[in-house]
Amino acid sequence: MDFTTFLKEYFQTIGQVVSATWWFMFPIVLFWLFKELYWRYVWVEYQKGLKWTLLEIKPPRNIERSPRTMEQIFAILHGVWSTPSYFEMYFKGRIFQSIFAFEIRGVNGEMHFYIRTETRYRDFVEAAIYSQYPEAEIEEAEDYVNTVPASTPNPEWNLWGTDYKFSKDDAYPIRTYHKFQEEVTKGMIDPLAPLADSLAFLPPGHQLWLQILIRPVKDNEWTPAVKKVVATLAGREIKKESMAIIRFFSEAVGVLVSSVQNIFGPVPEKKEEKKEEQPLQFRLTPVEKDVLQAVEESLNKKAFKTKLRLLYVAPRDSFRKAYYQAVDGFTHQFNDPNLNTLTKDNETKTYANYWFRKYRLTWAQRKIFRRYITRDNDGPNMYLNTEELATIWHLPDMSAVSPSIARIEAKKSGAPLNLPVE
Repeated sequence: MDFTTFLKEYFQTIGQVVSATWWFMFPIVLFWLFKELYWRYVWVEYQKGLKWTLLEIKPPRNIERSPRTMEQIFAILHGVWSTPSYFEMYFKGRIFQSIFAFEIRGVNGEMHFYIRTETRYRDFVEAAIYSQYPEAEIEEAEDYVNTVPASTPNPEWNLWGTDYKFSKDDAYPIRTYHKFQEEVTKGMIDPLAPLADSLAFLPPGHQLWLQILIRPVKDNEWTPAVKKVVATLAGREIKKESMAIIRFFSEAVGVLVSSVQNIFGPVPEKKEEKKEEQPLQFRLTPVEKDVLQAVEESLNKKAFKTKLRLLYVAPRDSFRKAYYQAVDGFTHQFNDPNLNTLTKDNETKTYANYWFRKYRLTWAQRKIFRRYITRDNDGPNMYLNTEELATIWHLPDMSAVSPSIARIEAKKSGAPLNLPVE
């Protein structure tokens, strides 16, 4: 049989299968296609009706609080999670939970902190901030992404950007603020201090944007995967819930067989040989114990589905690779080879090699720029708990002395109670 005859018979077989099954296969395919398009349509329409507010948070000058304070704020914001009704899902388009954007902007040697939220949650967000940072200043701000042309990159402007992802399973946490400690004085080293120093050296017109998009998730959405990793690290047997029915029937058959055997005579009892195992603390190395403890402790935290994104935008004639490399190095301090590391995602990173490099690079740059300005969480997402989020985004304390941090110049206070009134 030559190749032409083989192809002819192959396509004839496919045609026969299609002609025999089209009457029930096509409706299934069409229903699936309609469902996907409908979900996309109602979600887009739901997003069009949302109103957003961008808040700038200015930290007080003499703040003495660790990132643990910010961890409490993230835990409070997790409370917006709610189960949508069928009417809200199928007719209003509320398919996903509300999303918050925590952003840091470096421009003209200054470091600014922003929170983008749905307008209906503005009071809730401000109350959460003031509850932990009562001396902070919160102002509604114009969206800073409008300071750069929407057509970037263009002949005048250039950009570099990337999304980040985990190198291991999301159950393994990154290095958090508890491990940022000076050995001599035992004081905390603010994780944002290196970023603040890098932003202080940005030339005029250059901007660096760090974006963290978070969406609260239910505990049962991510804890099963964490518990599975814990069981693997501890050497325990992992029982699959999907096999419960099979185990039930196998045990029932075993009981029935034993009953029949007992009719014809005694059945010798099977003795299970127990394997002697050393206690867990003797089977694990010190590093393995630390990893197991870190993973188990993450179960006690609330989690968010998170997108981490970095952009560097600058005039094309003064665009320098060294500026975004310094800020990208800021993420390396959260890496722990024994736990987890943040790596750049090659699917979203703005680079291109070999064929049509110029066009492919421009397409990648405009795609990640559009996703940033629209706060779109397409691409790789991670599950980060409140402690991990607070380590990356928080209001720096007074130990971070970089001049780039835009702080409150003077403390505001109310009018005295005995002020005379005409």
